[in-house]
Parts: sequence; structure tokens; C-alpha cells
Amino acid sequence: MPTNIILKDETFFLLKMMAQEFGTESYDKTIRKLIREMKKPKESFFGKAKGLGEFKREEIDRFS
Repeated sequence: MPTNIILKDETFFLLKMMAQEFGTESYDKTIRKLIREMKKPKESFFGKAKGLGEFKREEIDRFS
């Protein structure tokens, strides 16, 4: 069921730009893609620190 929404000119311009950037056929698909992107968990939420190597215990930290 189609629904009308009211957008400010600037918001409509941004939506048009995003539709072109995503290559979507409709504004509905553009909005859905934006929502999906916002709902994805961010990689930083998984406790992964980029650039750090594998954890290695030093000899003095080990119990014999």
C-alpha cells in the first residue's frame, strides 16, 4: 500500500543522491538499504582491535 511522506527539500536531495550512489531503482529501496546498513552490527562491537597481533604469553607469565 503506497504511502505519502513529507520531506524537506534538502532531505529529498540527499535521498536522491543516496539512490544514485546505491544504484537503487526507487526511493523505497534506498530507504530500506539505509535502514539495513544502520541495523548491521559494527565490527568494532566484536572486541576486535585492528592492528594487534595474536596474543602470546611471555615465559614469566606461565606457571610451571
